[in-house]
Amino acid sequence: MENQLQATTEQGRELVFMAECFAAKFAAEAAHLDREGIFPVAHLDALRKSGFLYAPAPVEAGGMGVESVHDLMVASSRLARGDAGLTLGVNMHLLILQSLVRQRRMAINRGDEHRTSALTGMLRGLVAQGAFVAAAVSEMDQDLLRPSAAVGVGGGERRLNGRKTIGSGAPAATHFSTAVTTAGEAGERYAYAMVPRELPGVTVLDDWDALGMRSSGSCTVVFENVALPGFRGGKGVKAGRITAEHLEEIMASGLAHAAASLGVAEAAHAASIAAVCKKRQKSPGTPIRSFVQERAAENSIDLAAARAVFSRSLRMMDKYHDSHPSDRGTLAEVSAVFAEVQRAKAFINAAAVRISDRAIAMAGGSGYMSGSPLARHYRDARAGSFMHPLGANTAIEYLGAHTLGLQPQTF
Repeated sequence: MENQLQATTEQGRELVFMAECFAAKFAAEAAHLDREGIFPVAHLDALRKSGFLYAPAPVEAGGMGVESVHDLMVASSRLARGDAGLTLGVNMHLLILQSLVRQRRMAINRGDEHRTSALTGMLRGLVAQGAFVAAAVSEMDQDLLRPSAAVGVGGGERRLNGRKTIGSGAPAATHFSTAVTTAGEAGERYAYAMVPRELPGVTVLDDWDALGMRSSGSCTVVFENVALPGFRGGKGVKAGRITAEHLEEIMASGLAHAAASLGVAEAAHAASIAAVCKKRQKSPGTPIRSFVQERAAENSIDLAAARAVFSRSLRMMDKYHDSHPSDRGTLAEVSAVFAEVQRAKAFINAAAVRISDRAIAMAGGSGYMSGSPLARHYRDARAGSFMHPLGANTAIEYLGAHTLGLQPQTF
């Protein structure tokens, strides 16, 4: 594919190559999985066995040492060309590990040996047990800064109660990284609890039946009086308002959804070109209509712009991490990067819809049939705009306030 994004590190280039190979293999079954709404457990197992799932972890913990967010998400965009639904869950897992790696790097640079050892042990344990961590964050009518799922004290120990929706990859998850609200002396805190699936009270519902991303297994996860003996309620950030800590924690998530949308757009563009070429081979003397040429040109422009804003925001994230090796930045510093990430996500989500629309128009009626990959790309492209953080409507409100210097306090 012409002018596609490339990784910036040796480890990243290896990961991108792996993603391309897996995407080619997974694409063959994507139509069946989409039609039946099946999460591809076998494909996830292949990613696990290859080490792809643990790419961000340091080599000494069993990973590949891919610390660059840029390289990680470029690889994810490649994987999405083959199966975007699977990629949604894989992306969340990768970014959860990347967050742990970021915390570990900061601890190393601060000289905090205890914290470094604890995080290294956690990463090593997740790799050794073949863990797949799904993000349990979304809720119905949610407050993005104060989850309704809460950890409280019951019977002398911490217990989790709540319901999470759109938990991509939930059918195969071994753990859930769960956004919760806690209460204590410091007031309400927004925190994440790592919840093993095997704990009593954890239930994954078989209720994912959506228009697109049908292979993502984005099921509802219910937590009913789940005991969390190791959970520390004082951790997390202040709930109810935007802080630098919270923005940094969720910053890369928007790019994970953008990576899936970019992969869908690239796959739709490639499929439309292939359809046009196939028609031309059948009728060599028939000229390509100007309408088709115009749609192809418009798609190439949108793809170039989408890749550019995607790469720029990813590089900004890596630069931010490099500029703050041992601590977090100020709210102004984090907000500048977060806003750029949201601009990239909003643009790529919308561009993917435009590209998939034009791709079907280029292919003609064959692209509208259920068996066509273009029909799947057309539906999958529409999922990105409502995915937090931030969904399209919320992103526009936030970016408007940020751009006008109004210092938004909430989403």
